[in-house]
Amino acid sequence: MMEECNILIDELPHSVVVNDCIYDVNWGYRANIIMEICIFSDRSDEQKLLDCLNIFYCRNIPADVDQAVEKMLWFHRCGRSPDKPEDKKQPSGAQRPKQTGRAYCFDKDAALIFAAFFSQYGINLNRTANKDLHWWEFMAMFDSLSEDLLISRVMYYRTADTEGMNKKQKAFIMRMRKLYSLSDAASDMDAKAKLAKRNADMLAYVRERMDTCKRE
Repeated sequence: MMEECNILIDELPHSVVVNDCIYDVNWGYRANIIMEICIFSDRSDEQKLLDCLNIFYCRNIPADVDQAVEKMLWFHRCGRSPDKPEDKKQPSGAQRPKQTGRAYCFDKDAALIFAAFFSQYGINLNRTANKDLHWWEFMAMFDSLSEDLLISRVMYYRTADTEGMNKKQKAFIMRMRKLYSLSDAASDMDAKAKLAKRNADMLAYVRERMDTCKRE
């Protein structure tokens, strides 16, 4: 079991341990944003995983790929357990517990996220180097963006449960959801990467069986 880290008092991780070996990782916020954009791209599942692993492990991917992926996702979740519902990212302004779909996209929402950080924190992300901001620091601030900001309202429109809303409220949410829709239904990088890993494993298995049949 991987230990959780207290961002207030603990030193943030710059490496992970895979099978008792320490691997330096690309811990900066930009690298992890690129990884998330990559995993939601139109590339093949195998290429997505390979690209993300190369970015995260600085082209020094551990031999145990399953464990390498698990540690990468643990880091991307900021050390939080995927089994705890309260640890999952909740979009600011979401007033209902039930949510549907993906809340944000670092590609499509780039301008909104840039404006939100500049407005609330005075941080110009375009001029903030990768190693000037740890991914966990970035996500702590991202999770805490004011619900008055446009990106927070957009995330609410995309994920709000319309059950119990009156007809007018529901119609408004559905209009906004269509306006700010995202093409991929997967909720986050964790789910998308695990799906890509399963698909890649299945493709590898099918290829192996085909090669075996050709040799027989």
